[in-house]
Amino acid sequence: MTLDPGFLKRLRTRGEEVLTQVSAELSSNPRFMQAMAGAMRGKEKLEEAVSRALREMNVPSRSELKRAVARIDALERELAALKARARTETKERGAARRQGARGRQGARRRQGARRRQAGAKTAG
Repeated sequence: MTLDPGFLKRLRTRGEEVLTQVSAELSSNPRFMQAMAGAMRGKEKLEEAVSRALREMNVPSRSELKRAVARIDALERELAALKARARTETKERGAARRQGARGRQGARRRQGARRRQAGAKTAG
C-alpha cells in the first residue's frame, strides 16, 4: 500500500495551518502568556541553583570541561609528535652506531693484516 504524495502534502499543509492557529490563539491569551513567563523565570532560577550547587561540589562547568578536553587533545598531539621525533632520532643513532661499528671492524681488520704482514717480513 503506497500513500499518495498529494495526500501527504495536503496533510502536512493542514497540520501547519492548525499549529499556526493554535499558536496564535495561545499567544493572544494573557493567562497563557503569564504562565509561560512564570515558567521561564522558574527555569532560570532552577538553572542558577543547579549551577551554584555544582560549583559548591567542585563539579566543573560545561565550558571548563570543554577547555580541559581541548587541552588534553593538544597534549596528546604534542606527545605523539615527541614520540615520532624520538623514534626517528633513535633510528638515526642506531644507524650511526652500526656504521661506526662497521668502520671500527674494518680498521681492526686492516690493522691485523698489517701486523701479519710485518710479522711475515721479519720472520722471512
